[in-house]
Amino acid sequence: MTMRKLASHPVFGRILFANGLVVVIVAVAGALASRLWSGVPTGLLATAIAVVGIAAAALTSYVLVRTALHPLLDVSRIVEAVRKGADPHLVVSDDQGDPDLSAISAALMETVDRLEHEARRYSSRLLTSIEDERRRIGRELHDETSQTLAATLINLDLVEKGLGDCPPDVRRRVTTSKELIGHTMEQIKLLVYDLRPSMLDDLGLIPALRWYIQSHLGGTGLIVDADFAGATGRLAGDTETALYRIAQESLANVVKHARATRVSLRLQIQPGYASFAVHDDGVGFDPDEVLTDRGERYGLGLLSIRERAELLGGTLNIASSRDGGTHVYVVVPLERGAHE
Repeated sequence: MTMRKLASHPVFGRILFANGLVVVIVAVAGALASRLWSGVPTGLLATAIAVVGIAAAALTSYVLVRTALHPLLDVSRIVEAVRKGADPHLVVSDDQGDPDLSAISAALMETVDRLEHEARRYSSRLLTSIEDERRRIGRELHDETSQTLAATLINLDLVEKGLGDCPPDVRRRVTTSKELIGHTMEQIKLLVYDLRPSMLDDLGLIPALRWYIQSHLGGTGLIVDADFAGATGRLAGDTETALYRIAQESLANVVKHARATRVSLRLQIQPGYASFAVHDDGVGFDPDEVLTDRGERYGLGLLSIRERAELLGGTLNIASSRDGGTHVYVVVPLERGAHE
């Protein structure tokens, strides 16, 4: 029986065959030893032969079981990688594996792949529903709350004009109220654009990014270098939304955590792919520690970036050091005809 034929049998049969072979070999070796060492006491020789036979059988059984269980160990490593949020695309080895265990490992891998696929579908639907809810809230704030405040401001203007010779304190209170309402309207306008900038839908990704840089980074003291020369035309709506949110989250992290003095952005759109890069000269961090933290200590910023990139079939690469700043690089594929 060849090794390939032996490997095609269940592990239980292989153990029986191997142990039987060990027994035969030990018996033959014992017979030869009794002739060669006839002066050795029979009990001592028999004990030595038995110990060698048991050790050989145990070692053989261990090797066979370990080899047979190797696919299940691979599945265990893959499940652990999925749990930690690492790349789960590992290979399950089935060389000389038990047919039944190989079938079990294949079924488990199919289940893991299905769960991963379902998780991605759920994440995609969740992000889509979040964007829809952002649109709805932004629309209500713009159409209802802002309109109500604007009407209140007009009424205060009329009240102020009709005050006549009222006490200065009353006129000052009306003026202060008008200023507060005007400030509130500006904050609501900024909040509406943060929720879902209308220019992202109307004008595209580049104008939305320029607006975000001007409105959110203008007063931070950061020197911003934006290179959008390699990005022209419109992309699919979900791709533009994902890249905008990735840029928004990356720049927010720079402002909150990096303590940087300069940040550079670069967006390129080429046939077949789009790339977005953010580099700052601030304090770095350990990307592996943050990405495996699952948001418990460091928040969900980088996890959100990676999830949005992966939902588009893209990749995220992060390089960071304590004295060299942080570089975030995202590449997402584009379908043919997606670049207009």
